[in-house]
Amino acid sequence: MHTRKLVKAGQTSHTVSLPKAWLEKNNLTRGSLVYLQEKSDHELSITPHQRETQQSQKKEITIPVEKKEKGQLQRELTSAYINNYSLITFIGITHSEQVKAIRSIIEEFVALEVAEHTSSKVVVKDFLNLEEISIDQTLRRMDMIIRSMLKDSLQTIEKKQVLETIEYHDADVNKLYFLLFRLLKSALQDQQMAERFSLSNNDILSRWYLIVNLENLADCAKTISELLTHVEKEQDKQEIKKVYEELHSSYEIAMKSFFTNDKQQAEEVAKKRVPFFVQCASYLKKNQNLQSALLVEQWKEMKTLICNVAKIVMDHE
Repeated sequence: MHTRKLVKAGQTSHTVSLPKAWLEKNNLTRGSLVYLQEKSDHELSITPHQRETQQSQKKEITIPVEKKEKGQLQRELTSAYINNYSLITFIGITHSEQVKAIRSIIEEFVALEVAEHTSSKVVVKDFLNLEEISIDQTLRRMDMIIRSMLKDSLQTIEKKQVLETIEYHDADVNKLYFLLFRLLKSALQDQQMAERFSLSNNDILSRWYLIVNLENLADCAKTISELLTHVEKEQDKQEIKKVYEELHSSYEIAMKSFFTNDKQQAEEVAKKRVPFFVQCASYLKKNQNLQSALLVEQWKEMKTLICNVAKIVMDHE
């Protein structure tokens, strides 16, 4: 670490000397340009060259396919996607089933398409345009899909075919989750991108925690929907509807509190967690079977996730 004193230069500015060793290492002399970037309210970065944003840096990666199951390929592609690789090449392909697996995997991500396909490789290109992306709008879209899932879930009690629609919605939530995870991680690593999205580090952290909870919440909604297809007694159906409507209402209030930064609404959501758990215990006491136990477990998990959203609002400064 070097310590320097500010020296007043004129009426409106100050200067600071730079270490000689650093100047020599970066081939800087009198008249050379350096670039200043404000990284936070208390931190200023000086670089000898203008940094490119991560969007302009073209990153490429090669993923060997041989002896890998679909799950491993999916994990490696996910890692490449969230780390902003713009060109992903799968090599070592020996049969058509591998190509089908790769194509089905890339459908799980926004803006990925097959750019080239030969007998031995598949080249996947990223067509994401940051100029067309809004983190806030993407969050709202994710929210609206989950609202639809919660609304449709109750219908699976009477209409089992609705479950397929819910599964499609869950896949859409996963797509948006990976997209937002990628954008938030990029903003955390690149100050220019953070400024592009008008995000502070605290904003990035809170939104990351939000999308983690929303993605898990969508998974709960799908699991609950699958469980509800096995409910047959009319009395059970009516009681389940009351419990689930409480979850749906709490979710909507929690998300409204997030978008409006309403701490009072968030507090109201959080206060209902314990009474809801009591309600779940009462239901389970009257319905002592495996199906009910699994259902209550998912209800409690969903309520906890909703309360986590409320806590994001309450902890915001």
